[in-house]
Amino acid sequence: MKPPNGKNAMHGAESAVSLLKSLDAGSIVALVGLGADIVLLIDQDQKIARIHYTDPDMGRYGLDKAVGQRLQDLVTIESVPKVDAMLAGRDSARQARGYQVNHSCEGKPDLPVLYSTFSAEGFAYTLAVGRELRQQMLDQQRLVETQMELEADYRELQEAEARYRTAFRVSSIAHVMLDGERKTVLDANAAALGLIGGGATGIVGKPFRDLFRKQDREALGDAIGEARHSASPVRLDTLKTVKGDPVSLSLRSYRENGVTNLIVSAWQNGDAQEAGSMQVERRNERPVDLADVPEPAVQTNDQGQIVGANTLFLDLTQAPSIPQVVGRSLGTWFTKTSLDLHVFYSRLAEEQAVRGFTTTLTDNLGGDRPVLMSARRNPETGLTQVIFVAQPISIERRAIPAPGSPDQADGFANLVGRVPLKDLVRESLEVIEKICIEAALDQTNNNRASAAEMLGLSRQSLYIKLRRHGLEDYRPSN
Repeated sequence: MKPPNGKNAMHGAESAVSLLKSLDAGSIVALVGLGADIVLLIDQDQKIARIHYTDPDMGRYGLDKAVGQRLQDLVTIESVPKVDAMLAGRDSARQARGYQVNHSCEGKPDLPVLYSTFSAEGFAYTLAVGRELRQQMLDQQRLVETQMELEADYRELQEAEARYRTAFRVSSIAHVMLDGERKTVLDANAAALGLIGGGATGIVGKPFRDLFRKQDREALGDAIGEARHSASPVRLDTLKTVKGDPVSLSLRSYRENGVTNLIVSAWQNGDAQEAGSMQVERRNERPVDLADVPEPAVQTNDQGQIVGANTLFLDLTQAPSIPQVVGRSLGTWFTKTSLDLHVFYSRLAEEQAVRGFTTTLTDNLGGDRPVLMSARRNPETGLTQVIFVAQPISIERRAIPAPGSPDQADGFANLVGRVPLKDLVRESLEVIEKICIEAALDQTNNNRASAAEMLGLSRQSLYIKLRRHGLEDYRPSN
């Protein structure tokens, strides 16, 4: 089909005008209203002769009583000049774009409408066709609000970043942020540069192990791998930097953009800023020696922060060392029963001594253990000595049969209904895991690297499991 030439197009326009002239006002409004939200026929006195609108809600904006009124009387005051210019038809370019005016209604938001007009010689009316813009205006408003919220969030993020970066930079404690996979330095504060070194070129982007002497690098690499998979910090002592300065490190993992990275705190050996000593000196408190207490025990201040602990408490909580316990809140191991701990300390504040308080402790590996807590508070020093007595999870737990035993099936059947299924499954898996690790160590003659490869584990993961099952000092039986 050939495109219409200019002559044919002109003829089509003339036909359309002739058609409009041949129709009555009601037919014109109905015809145009098929593709518009509002249609107005405005006479030569600029009064509305006919009106058609698709949404009945628009009638509330005065459109239901518009016939006989001027369009200028139905719009907001700032829209009146636009209506005058539109009906005068002086700007053809603006006529093509349309005029956006607002209709008002008390108690409701303004109704925005984009009007375009049409008039022809010999045609008694001006045809005004309107498209309502409520949804478009609503979308624009939402976009503006969202943009403002994003800008506010961005400002808050910038302010928070500035605060924490300032605290990181001016801290007197040496901190280094490590890429957990590449083991390179992501960031370091001034204290770290002064303690570990790096000079004017800095240490960002460099392998962390290269900052220490060669004989310490393997132990440092193992500690980094273990810290990435450990729920608690990993402590390293008696390392020496390339400058020969002895330092201690505490490595803790954290998640950043889906990747496990590390934050490393460092101090000189014997420094008073060491975590445990620092907490005690700040409070000027002298915790008693708990080494001779025959049960797991800690000493806390009135805020529930630990100022002393014995090694039996480390065994109970699966914590690596006492410095990693001192200074932490006792509630760290009672997150699932925090209300119990609150009740315990409330009773202690009133009675000064509590005996046989039953609750559940959660160790660093996520295991739950029922315990009895007894405590006595010294009102003069504000220190509280807490003793824990671990309770068997259930009597039947001791009777869980080992895998491969003849009465294994009957033994498990007898426990069903007495012990929760998840506890039975977890206990069985732990027994099987321990047996497999022992078998791998036996077959490799206690070669930890070969045993890890045989089990399909990394060496760091194997070390964690050895510690969990108490096999650090395991020796094959020949």
